[in-house]
Amino acid sequence: MKVIILGAGTCAMSVADILVQDRNFKLVAFVGTQEKEVRLMNQKIYREVPFVGNYSILPKLKQDGITGFVAAMSNNSHREKAYYQATRAGLTPINVISPRAILEPSARLGNGVAIHAGCIISHKVKIDNNVIIETGSLIGINSTVGDNCFISHGAILGGECNLGRNVFLGIGTMILPYTDVGKNQTIEAGTIVKKTIGDLAREKFDS
Repeated sequence: MKVIILGAGTCAMSVADILVQDRNFKLVAFVGTQEKEVRLMNQKIYREVPFVGNYSILPKLKQDGITGFVAAMSNNSHREKAYYQATRAGLTPINVISPRAILEPSARLGNGVAIHAGCIISHKVKIDNNVIIETGSLIGINSTVGDNCFISHGAILGGECNLGRNVFLGIGTMILPYTDVGKNQTIEAGTIVKKTIGDLAREKFDS
């Protein structure tokens, strides 16, 4: 399957490192914002893989046999919007899983999930769509991760934890067992969350 990466920053590069190891997929291009297009158009930004344009070209990519994508950017709102633009254009979100990650067979993954090396996904964990889990993170038994979450390097979720939609966990954060983090919350690097945090309102997302 020919696939693209949405995004062109460090997150996209690290996802590309995993993706090129999977023989089921062929990474052919990067697509991003108009600002990225001004700086990067037609440049080869990862090995021989070029940046080919902004999100407006997504509906045209199937003509070139491109059918899959993964959104790879750390900003949850930007990644959410890009994900929906690509799905509306008829592209299929793929999962990008490092061969050096450990996933229990009972874990359930949504679509468009990226899991980096050294991650441990435990028994009956449920990970929803468009989630990125960076290197060395651990998701404890029976925990859930909502749509569009970003889990930074070395974060730990204890057992029976729940992350709502659009949660961002900074590097080295720790969520203690039986603790929930409500949707749209940002947890700063190194924070230990000892009690449940409720939902955070945000402006309506224009999908």
